Amino acid sequence: MKRHHQLSILALALLQASCGGGGSSGGGSGTSVSGTVPGTLIEAFGDNGAYYAVESKDNGTNRHPFKLNAPVGVGFELVMTTGVGTPDEVIQPIGFRDSTGAVRTRLMLGKNEKIDLGHIPLYMSKNEAALEDVDEDGVLDQPMVLDDVGAKNPLTQADADGDKIDDWDDPDHGGYQYDHSTTNPQDVDDDGIPNVYDSDYSHGSDDSDGDGLPDSVDANPYNDPGSHNDGLLDDCDKDGYNDDDVNHDGFHDDDGDRDGYHDDDMDHDGYHDEDGSGTCSSPTTTTTTVPTTTTTTPTTTTTTTAPSTTTTAPATTTTTTVPSTTTTAPATTTTTTVPTTTTTVPTTTTTTTVPTTTTTVPTTTTTTTVPTTTTTTTTTTTTTTLPPPPPAGQLIYEQKCGGCHSASPYDNSGFAPDIANFGTINRNLGSYDNSMSGISLSEAQFIDLENFLNSL
Repeated sequence: MKRHHQLSILALALLQASCGGGGSSGGGSGTSVSGTVPGTLIEAFGDNGAYYAVESKDNGTNRHPFKLNAPVGVGFELVMTTGVGTPDEVIQPIGFRDSTGAVRTRLMLGKNEKIDLGHIPLYMSKNEAALEDVDEDGVLDQPMVLDDVGAKNPLTQADADGDKIDDWDDPDHGGYQYDHSTTNPQDVDDDGIPNVYDSDYSHGSDDSDGDGLPDSVDANPYNDPGSHNDGLLDDCDKDGYNDDDVNHDGFHDDDGDRDGYHDDDMDHDGYHDEDGSGTCSSPTTTTTTVPTTTTTTPTTTTTTTAPSTTTTAPATTTTTTVPSTTTTAPATTTTTTVPTTTTTVPTTTTTTTVPTTTTTVPTTTTTTTVPTTTTTTTTTTTTTTLPPPPPAGQLIYEQKCGGCHSASPYDNSGFAPDIANFGTINRNLGSYDNSMSGISLSEAQFIDLENFLNSL
C-alpha cells in the first residue's frame, strides 16, 4: 500500500520547528490520549481537517510515554509511526473494537476525557511488520487493533454523547459513528487507512495536505502541528464543524459536487452568491418592528344655509304694425306692367323693462372640527456587526510562525525573534534555521505573510 512518503518526515520537522518538545502536544482542552510506545510519532487526523501530532518522550526504556491533547467533539483517526525518516519507517494506523466485535478507527472524545491506551507494541522495522505489509511500502495494510495486541480500548473509557454509558457498551457507540450514507472524509474507501497514507486515494490540486478535504473547508490545510486548527469560515458555534455541516462529514451540506464550496458559490469566495454572505462571516442585522397604531376621530361639519329670495317684474312689450298697400294696373294685350310700389311703415317696438330686484340673505356656515389624534410607535432596528475574517497573511503567520516567533504588537508570546516589519522574506526558509527547511509556502503565501508582518 503506497503512501504519501514525505508526510511523516515533514510532520516531524514541523513539530520540532514549532517547539513540540516531545512527550506532549500543544493545546489546553484537558482532553487527551496517552500511553507508551517503543519510540514513535503520534498523529491525529480530524474529520474537519484538524491535525495534531506529538513525539513520544525517550526515557531510556523501550516504553516511551506520550500525551496527545485531542480535540473535543470532533472525530479523528490515529496513526503511529516508528523509525521516522529511516529506511525502517513503519506507518501504523490504529483501530479498536466495539462491543459487536467490529473494528473502528474513528474516535471522538468529550470534554476533559483522558484516555489511556496503555502500552502499544508497535512494529519497529519493516521486517517485523512484513506479514502486515504485503506490498512492503512501509504502511500496514490494515489497522493495528489495540484489543488484539494487549493495549487498552479507548471506547471503554469514553462517553462522547454524555449519556453515562461508555461508548463500547453504548448501543450507538457514542452517537457519532457515520451511517452507510455518509463518507468518512479522512478515509473515503473505509479501509481503515487514512487518506494521507492510502495509495488507493488520489487527492485534488486544491487539497494541499492530501487528507481528503479541499483547503476551503479544511481547518488546517497544511497539516501544521503548530496551527490552532481554526481555519473554518462558517464555524460560528466553535464546535469544530461548519455550522451547515450537519452530518459532520467535513463538507457544506449543500455542496453536492463536494468541491469545498456551496453549490451556489460560483465565484468560490466562500459565500452564497445570492446574499454575499456565509453563515457567520458577514454582519447580521436584527430588525424588530412594532406595529403602528393610528386612532382617528371623524371630522363633523354643520352647515346652515338661508334660502335666496328673488323678485322679478315681468317685461312688457308693445308693438304697432302699419299694413302694406300694393296697387297693380290691369294687364293689357300689350302686356304693359306697372311696377309694383310697396310702402312699408317701419315696425316700432317699445320695450319697458322693470329692473330685477334680488335680495340675498348671506349663507351662514358653522363648522365644528374635532382634533385628529394620531398615535405612532417608532420602529427600532438593531444591527450587530461581526468583525471581518482575518487576512490571509495572519492565518499563515498563526499556522507557520506563531508557534515560536512573536510579531508585536499582534503576538508577544513567542520566544524566538520578533518578526514584525520583517521586510522581504527569503524564500529558502532553511537559510534562517535548518529546522525551518521543511516548511514550504507558495509565492502567494509568502506575499500574504510579508504584507501582514510589514503592516504591524
